This record gives sequence, structure tokens and C-alpha cells, in this order.
Amino acid sequence: MNKLFAQRRQRHFMLLLKYWRLVFNDHFVIALFFLFGALAYGYSQWLPQLGPNLWWSRWLLVAWFTVLAQLGRLATLLERPDPVFLLPQVKNMQIYMRQAGTYSLILALLMTATGTFVALPFAMTTERLTGTNIALIFLTFLVVKASWLRLAQAKVSQEGRQHLRLLRALQWILPLLVALACWLINPLVGLILAVVIEGATLTRRLTLDWRLAVSAEADRMYSIYRFFNLFTDVPTVQGNVKRRTWANGLIRRLTIAGHPWSYLYARGFIRNTDVSGIVIRLTLLAMVVVFLVPVVWLNSVLAALFIYLIATQLMPLFDQYDGNVFTHLYPVSFAQRQADFQSLLSKVTILVAALIVLASLGLRLNWLQLGINLVISIIEVLLLTRLYYRVRLKKLSEEN
Repeated sequence: MNKLFAQRRQRHFMLLLKYWRLVFNDHFVIALFFLFGALAYGYSQWLPQLGPNLWWSRWLLVAWFTVLAQLGRLATLLERPDPVFLLPQVKNMQIYMRQAGTYSLILALLMTATGTFVALPFAMTTERLTGTNIALIFLTFLVVKASWLRLAQAKVSQEGRQHLRLLRALQWILPLLVALACWLINPLVGLILAVVIEGATLTRRLTLDWRLAVSAEADRMYSIYRFFNLFTDVPTVQGNVKRRTWANGLIRRLTIAGHPWSYLYARGFIRNTDVSGIVIRLTLLAMVVVFLVPVVWLNSVLAALFIYLIATQLMPLFDQYDGNVFTHLYPVSFAQRQADFQSLLSKVTILVAALIVLASLGLRLNWLQLGINLVISIIEVLLLTRLYYRVRLKKLSEEN
């Protein structure tokens, strides 16, 4: 079983490497370099402005470490045929799961250590931590992550099948309790509580539930493939069709009454998770970046860049339905179709720009920054939805 897991781990690495080469190309690496450089610079400029014993700093650290504990899932590398072909080896699956737990723990501890390292400058500025406290904090949350993975193993066992909701809740509640004890009382108290929880999660031998284990691994791999699918085509990613009743109101706001193409574009934007998903993710990322970057000119450049990137992601939606012959039966002129798409582009871009401009106010309530970004965003939105929009559509028409 050790050899089997080693073979699957190597194959898994080769698969990830195949997509990593496509995702982390030269352009994306340069973009990440500037992005993380701007975030690091803004973070370093923000810390000296903070004072000790802020009322909200400890609660922010509690929230950070609670969320940090959720990163790094159990990687079993199980596959759908395993319940059939590995069933004769069910007694030896304990060895396989032990290897999977060790592999998952190493990756999870690396992510936890990185997240702790990122938060420590803020904690040292606001809480005046000693070297001993820093060591205790690192050790505490490493132990917390180990306990979290034991709960994850219990979730894919026959014994934990009847308590899935409880186990899911404990994966949030226990890290929260440890974080509260660590930051509101003392890091040593947090470590003691973490060790106690780790001892409580050392359960007896668990019997693997094949259905739950295979489903959990499939969900984990699907989330990884979806990330890669943002940059390149992944054959294993297939769309799931389900009704989203919560989006009906949003579609009505994006639609012009009596305009069928307007409704089609609005519904396509909401239903196409490739387009709407990347717009939402870029908007949230932009809000975080402009919120943290205190340099006025850099903040404005980043805000304008993100608005441009988000607007360009909507352009391919214009000819998304050209391959559907039924859409050409609509008695609607091409000019009306352009106007309907322009309306959707304007509404979405204005909403995105408004959110980014509000986020640029920052923690210090920099109204000058907000005013500059507001003027820039108004000019940019007008250029994107009036001038650049027509240039792109003309180019798309010539290509088709």
C-alpha cells in the first residue's frame, strides 16, 4: 500500500506540473510579482501607522487563524474504481490512509506556517509579542491543523458517517476556540487547549467509507481543476446545471424590458460561471488590493488596471450565442443587439468600478484617494463602454 500511494503521489505531481507550466507562464509570473510586491509594500507602509492594543486587532487575528485552519484539505488520491479493485485490500487501507494523512499534513503545515508568518508582523506591531510567544503561536496552530486533518479523516469513515454535520461544525468551532484562547488570554493557554483537542481527536482505528472518501477526493480535485480552468482548458471540468433562483432579481435589473437579447446577455452572464466567476474574483481581489495599498498613484493605477481587466472579460460574451441558430431567428437588428450588450457592459462595469472606488477609501478613510479614483473610473468606464467597446466588437466581427 505504501508503494501504491507513492505511485499515485508521483502521478499527481506530474499532473499538477503539467498545468502549473501553463498557468505560471512568464506573463502571469510578472503580474504576480507586481501584485504581491504592491501588497507587501502596502502592508509594510500600513504597519507603522498602527498602535499597540487596538480593540479590533485581536479579533482580526482570531478570524485570520480560524480561516487559516480551513486551508489544506485531506488528500487521499483515491479514484472511483478503487472501491472495486482495492476492496480485497480493505484491511491494509489503514496503511494507505496513514500515508495520505502524512502527505496532507506536510502540505497543510506549510500553508499554515506561511499564513502565520504573514500575520506575525501585524501581531507583533499591535500586541508586542515576545520570541517565546511567537514560538508558541507557531506551534499552537500547527497542532490545530493536525487536529483538523484528523477530523477530516473521521468524516470519510464509517464511524463518522452519522455525524458529518457535527464534524464539519467542529472543524470551525475548535480552531475558533483555540484562536480565542491564544489571542484573548495567552498563547500558552492556546497551546494547552490545542494539545488537549489533539489528544481528543486521537480516535481508535476508523473503517474507511469508500463512497465518502472517493466523493471527497473528487471534490478536492475538482476545485483544483477549476482553478487551472481559469487559465487553460481542463477536459475533466464539466459544468453542473442547477437552478439559481436567487439570481432572478439580478437578471431583471440587468435586463431591458422588451429586449430579448438584453435578457439573453444578462442570463448568459449569470449562468456562465467562467465569465461571472472571474468577474467576481477579480473584483474582490481588486477591492483587497486598493484597500491595502496606501500610495496614491499606485492605488489609482491598480484600480484602473483592474477595471480594464474586468471589462475585457465581458467582451467574449457578445458572440457567445452566434453558434446557436435559433438566436438568429429573433426579429432584432444587429444595432439593437449591440445596444443591448452595451447596456449590460455599462451596468456591470459601473457596479464593479463603484465597489473598487469605495474600497480605495482604505482603513484610514483617504477621501482624496477616493476622489481621484472616482474621477479616473468615470472617465475609464465611459471610454470602455463607448469607444473601446465598439473597437472590440468591430474586431470580433472581422474575425468571424
